Amino acid sequence: MPMSAEDLGIDYSAFHHVTAFASGKGGVGKTTLTGNNATKTASKGIPTLAIDANGQGNLRREFGMGEGDKGEAFYEALKNGTPLEPIRNVRDNLDVVLGGKELRQINTLFLEIAQSEGPYAAFLRLAKCLQPLLSRYGVVWMDAPPENPNVLTLVLCASRWLVAPVKMDVCSLEDALKDISDAFRAAKQVNQSLELLGVVHFGSPNGSSGIHKEVVAEARKLLGKSTHVFDETIHASSKTAKLARQLGVSVWELEALKRPEDKHFESTLSKLASAHDALTTAMLLRMRSRLEMAA
Repeated sequence: MPMSAEDLGIDYSAFHHVTAFASGKGGVGKTTLTGNNATKTASKGIPTLAIDANGQGNLRREFGMGEGDKGEAFYEALKNGTPLEPIRNVRDNLDVVLGGKELRQINTLFLEIAQSEGPYAAFLRLAKCLQPLLSRYGVVWMDAPPENPNVLTLVLCASRWLVAPVKMDVCSLEDALKDISDAFRAAKQVNQSLELLGVVHFGSPNGSSGIHKEVVAEARKLLGKSTHVFDETIHASSKTAKLARQLGVSVWELEALKRPEDKHFESTLSKLASAHDALTTAMLLRMRSRLEMAA
């Protein structure tokens, strides 16, 4: 049985542009960040792949996609160990692998692979299915599930970077960060290139600099003093988020529409769109800097 990633033909140098948004808690912005980052990088002309590894399959709403595939293609690729088959050109330069209820079978599949092919083959199944696609894309963003530890492990074993979104509440900061820290350490035993790119403060009131300082302090207490917490925060705006999903667009795409009926919250929308843009840019720059330091 294979005893390492190399035994399975996994070349982690090819995963340098793969980022997972993950947390031990739902509702902290993983899907929103995946969708906004994906549409933004695609709009900049970067070939982009977005992957929804969630059983709920909500990422489709960020792109205005219908029900269609409910994760069947994703599941079949994992089952057979074959390359993922994205839906092409959801936006210019943007392909998407959809999640959905079919992914809820992965726990059983994970155990079957571990028993028949060994634990490394199970942990690295997603990496095996993703690797053949990587040369097509300049960036890959993955939305990881909080409720399924096996799928979370699959995602982290197929990523170079982890971004952990948090909200300023006890469950998000303490419980969720402890959970993602445990998952990170477990995945790191298989994927030694995995690195925490940073923590993102999501969903606090606009201009809450005091709350952000608390988030920074708590994240570094739980994850280590050197933990990077992005200065670029995404403030709460439930109305904007709801409207964007209803229209099937990202926040910055909604702002760019300049719809007359949105005039009454134009300022809020503009600030939120700018925040998402700044955060995407900060992530890309940090990736580049970390890769240059490692070279």
